[in-house]
Parts: sequence; structure tokens; C-alpha cells
Amino acid sequence: MPLSIYRRPFRLLPNRVWRTYQGGAFLDRIEGRPDPRDGNQPEDWIGSAVTALNPARPGPAIPDEGLSIAEACDGRRLPMTAVLADDPEAALGAAHVAAFGIKPQLLVKFIDSAVRLSIQAHPSVTWAKANLGAASGKTEAWWILETRRPDAWVLAGFQRPPAPEAWRRMVAEQDSDAMMACFDPIRVAPGDILLIEGGLPHAIGPGLTLVEIQEPTDFVVQCEYADKTLKVSESARTMGLGAEQVVDMFDFTAYSPDEVKARFGAHPTVIAETEGGREEALLAAPRTRLLEVRRISVSGTFAPTFDGRYSILVVLDGEGTLTVGGETMPLKPWTRLFLPAAIEKAHLTGRMTLARCLPPKPPGT
Repeated sequence: MPLSIYRRPFRLLPNRVWRTYQGGAFLDRIEGRPDPRDGNQPEDWIGSAVTALNPARPGPAIPDEGLSIAEACDGRRLPMTAVLADDPEAALGAAHVAAFGIKPQLLVKFIDSAVRLSIQAHPSVTWAKANLGAASGKTEAWWILETRRPDAWVLAGFQRPPAPEAWRRMVAEQDSDAMMACFDPIRVAPGDILLIEGGLPHAIGPGLTLVEIQEPTDFVVQCEYADKTLKVSESARTMGLGAEQVVDMFDFTAYSPDEVKARFGAHPTVIAETEGGREEALLAAPRTRLLEVRRISVSGTFAPTFDGRYSILVVLDGEGTLTVGGETMPLKPWTRLFLPAAIEKAHLTGRMTLARCLPPKPPGT
């Protein structure tokens, strides 16, 4: 593809993914579907170059499930993998390609849960390298958008950590009551941010809609499976390793609810501010070097910063426009864009709030 196509945003199309849990009415609504309802497509993977792992999905596997389609400025629709591979340096940035190859190092999702998800954990980078031969784990961040109930909550970290052997027994016996007794609900509200590091046991609560920003894998250890998900084999719910080998992946540290909010919550830092808006990092290095989450608030005309990295832009509320290279495109709630690394300047105009999700900075930059 010519370089010029990478000097404009790519619009990211809806990309629903099947999961074992119920949800997705919010996603139906923002897509304009008639009669929005919950089902087994509660996630939308945004700008994804990652394939979903769905061993419990009924029927034949769907080839390339999870991979996104991007619409270029000339109207062509392309798999996200092609957008990245056809000109990696324009898409991802020269420093990114030199450090990570043609890998985005980021996955962004909408998640809309009607029910509490199963208690689970994801590997850290270190654990994934040692046990899975993988370059990435699955540290993630949650940005709460909406709640269906006033007392919304999540589980994040053990408040009363069991001994590893006791946890192994609870999982083997599927003693959900005993597992739940290790946690206190962590109250959340729209606008809250939480970093869920690799190894931290957790569960998204019922009735939550959020943006999830994560390392680009679908690795998970599911601790609950009896009456919580469809039938999943032990191999599938433990990343092929078996239950005995994954217990040491868990973080058995005790975190009080206040410590969860303080340690894993947002740490806002203003990057740029003018009369027309503000861009601030909510989660970034040194707090985490695996992903970066920013909030852009526009109240006029504002120029976001560019540092040679690509980003995923999601409009959370309000309306306006994005102007790049003299061309202007309209923005409305839930517009999703891929901004290639080749874009060096842009202007946002209107009144709106946007999430900006970036990959890690390459070492040495």
C-alpha cells in the first residue's frame, strides 16, 4: 500500500467475539441493532491482530475469529494483519518494529458483562516466557464506562489469600464459595481505571461495560468452570499446562480494597493542555511499561501529541471532528480509529472525551 494511506486514520469496524459468558446488549445498542440483547458475543476486539481462543465454542471453529477489519481513507477494507504487515514502519513505527517486530504489542476491547465472569488470572510476561515460550503475558487495564447497577463491583487481588495448596484444592473441587471468601468486592463506577497485572486473580462483576487495554494474547487460567462456563477441558482452561502447573502463576499477596484502588488505580499526569483541551496519561511508565492509557478531553480545538508510536482512539462521549493532513472526518460516540505511526500531526475539534491507547515505548526511546 502507498505510504499516503498511512498518513490518515483507519476506521475500525465492529468485531464481535464469542465468549463463554453472557453480555453484549450495550454492543448491540451502539451498533444500532434492533432489539439489543445479551448473548455469547459480549466483546468487541478493536483493531485486533490477535486470534481468539474459543475451545468451548459450539460448532466448527471460526477461522481468524478476533481479527479486525480496518477501513482505509480510500474506502478499502483490509484485515488488521495486512495493515500492519504491508508497511510495518509506517503502521507501527520504525523503533517499534526494531524492538518488537511486526507485532502490535497491544489489544483493545469493549467488554459488556451481564453476569459475573469466572475467577481467573493471566500470566505475567516473565511467567509466559518461562512456561509458554511466549513474548507477552496478559497484563490488562479496565476503564469502566457504564454500570447496570448502582452497587457495581469487581474482584481484584486476594483480600484474604489462601495458601497455594488450599487454592489448588478449591479449584480442583470447584468450591466457588471458598474461592469467593478470599475476596471482597471492589466498588467501581464509570470513569474508574484499574490495572490488572499478570498473576493477579480477578473477575469482572455483573453489569459492567468497560474498555480493556491489554497485552496482545488470549491467555487465561479459569478457576471456575462448573456451572459458570460451558464445559471446558482442563487443558483448555489452563493454557495446555494442567492445573498442577499453573498455581504458581497466581499472586498470593493480600491487598485491601483501598490498596487495590491506590496501587492499581489511575495516576493521571498531564501531557499537554491548552484552552481547547487536555491530554493526560492515566496509566503509563514507570507504573507499567506494558501499555499506556490516555484520556483526551476536548472543549474547542486541541492537537494531541505524537511521538512515533501508533495508537487506538475511541470516542467515549460527545461529538466533533478529527483533521489530519487537511482532511476532516466526523467523530461520534464509539467511533474507533487506528492512528498509524506515520501520522505526525492532527487536530480534534468539538466537545468530547476520548480514550487513547498506546503500545509500550520501545526500549531506549
